[in-house]
Amino acid sequence: MSLQNICLKNEFLTVKINTLGAEMTSIQTPDGEEKLHQPDMVFWNGRAPVLFPVCGTPIGDKITVDGKEYSMNEHGFAKDSEFNLMECSDDLAVFSLVSNDETKKIYPYDFELIITYKLLGKAIDVSYEIINDSEEKMYFSIGSHEGYILLEGLSEYEIHFEKEESKKPYIFETRLCSDNHITSKDGHSILKLSDELFADSVTVVYENPDSDAVQLKNKAGETKIRVEFEEFDNLFIWSCPMSQFVCIEPWCGNAEFGEAPKDISEKDSIQALEAGEQFERHHIITVY
Repeated sequence: MSLQNICLKNEFLTVKINTLGAEMTSIQTPDGEEKLHQPDMVFWNGRAPVLFPVCGTPIGDKITVDGKEYSMNEHGFAKDSEFNLMECSDDLAVFSLVSNDETKKIYPYDFELIITYKLLGKAIDVSYEIINDSEEKMYFSIGSHEGYILLEGLSEYEIHFEKEESKKPYIFETRLCSDNHITSKDGHSILKLSDELFADSVTVVYENPDSDAVQLKNKAGETKIRVEFEEFDNLFIWSCPMSQFVCIEPWCGNAEFGEAPKDISEKDSIQALEAGEQFERHHIITVY
């Protein structure tokens, strides 16, 4: 692989992105403060992978398309694929992954996945565009997985939803989430982070949240990160006990629970794209 590291910069942010996975590897403020989790061998060896064409781990590490089984790793193959750099300037980078002989061995569709990063002052606009180049309907999921540094530890932070959520979140493995971690105040919901909440590295799931944005705040009420995710289906929040990061993950898709679906078309929150059509979503990360 001839991998490249791309650097975007304005007066507020320096953002680095690798052509491997078109993944952000660093988000820094002008004083050099790193906002994006850096890989470690204890808790998580990731930063901000893009999840495609599945989100989560397929049951049995397989998907079925039209009766045929294909091997599929956790979160899909985009994160392990080299993207082509299509366009680059001081504040914009556009990456493309096109289906090929190798991808079609594990995912039979013809497609193009375009990922764009655009600096907007203190914000990063991350957009996903998927084009179905097949002659048939294409099924897929796509999601983000950015991890944000929490140097003081999980218990010093909360995630504030812009609205009061009408449905309780749940823990993915059990479909239960203790009320000890959830509060409401001034018309919005709050998820209190802690080592206890993420025991066994569980994931907290908000399905079809009422909110289109959340803020990561410390106990003093200072906003550190804001994530806008309008039009995404679900929001996943994940970390590990004793770690110093939290992942805030908008998904157009869902993790598999229970028995494997008989066909990819039957997966929960699966996206369907007709031949020749395109799909677009974006989320905005604002750094404070």
